[in-house]
Amino acid sequence: MKIEIYVKMESVNRNKKHKRLSVAELRKCKGFENISDAEAEETIIALEKLSILFYELYMKQKHSKQKLTIIKGGDLDGEQRNAA
Repeated sequence: MKIEIYVKMESVNRNKKHKRLSVAELRKCKGFENISDAEAEETIIALEKLSILFYELYMKQKHSKQKLTIIKGGDLDGEQRNAA
């Protein structure tokens, strides 16, 4: 079964160096010991895309929470502003 997930790669910080999971590292995980090279590459790509998708969702929720805090009268640290 082939899973295709389309994500926006621009949202990932390109200045940071990310370490990609290797086939050998994947084969150390339970259930992936006897996976073929081709299946391993497909799995690694799917995991990479899934992690980017989760990261984008996390950042979207974090940004939304910050907006809500500001609207409610707090600052970005979640502290309430004193009404003088």
